[in-house]
Amino acid sequence: MKDYVIRTPQQLGPILQGYRKTRALTQAQAGQAIGVPQSVISKLELNPSNAAFGRVFKLLAALDLELVVRPRDKNAPPSEW
Repeated sequence: MKDYVIRTPQQLGPILQGYRKTRALTQAQAGQAIGVPQSVISKLELNPSNAAFGRVFKLLAALDLELVVRPRDKNAPPSEW
């Protein structure tokens, strides 16, 4: 699987949505896996900047993903954040 560099919350939503769809899960099914309604998954995919960190980690686990923190590449463009 490909790694994705995420520098802003807005970049996270589409990636989570893509992995959810790759696993053939609906938003309702993903929500059920972490104990939240479908609307919460929708909001998280559309605007993750206000999501609780714990909720993001629960969704990452449900999608069999992990978060990796590493030093930024010195040649990378500056963060928008």
